[in-house]
Amino acid sequence: MQGDHPKKPFVKAENTGQRQDTDFTGIRDLFQDLGVLGERLHIEHEGNMYRVSCDEKAFMVYRVNHGAGAKYGVPGWPVCLVTPESAFEEFVSPGIGDDHCACGIDLRNWLDIVHYHCR
Repeated sequence: MQGDHPKKPFVKAENTGQRQDTDFTGIRDLFQDLGVLGERLHIEHEGNMYRVSCDEKAFMVYRVNHGAGAKYGVPGWPVCLVTPESAFEEFVSPGIGDDHCACGIDLRNWLDIVHYHCR
């Protein structure tokens, strides 16, 4: 996609480390600005394939398992999910983030990857 799209700020709630529910609005606005709200993006990153999407209800990054060295028999798994009410990041989840199949990418970096992919 062509054009220069400004990045939306990503705000954390003070003293809690929790993301505010307004963050989803910023994510949704970013996808709207990029012209990909409601679309499924296929992004290859560091040799792995991901499906990334955002609509009016949720932002999701789903790792597609092609079976090469990853979890056999598992078609894929969510690595990041943000809704207005909650957020999950594989990268910061105790135990899960240490798995050898974990992507190691946090939400801010996913948004940067999407922005780069769509520019």
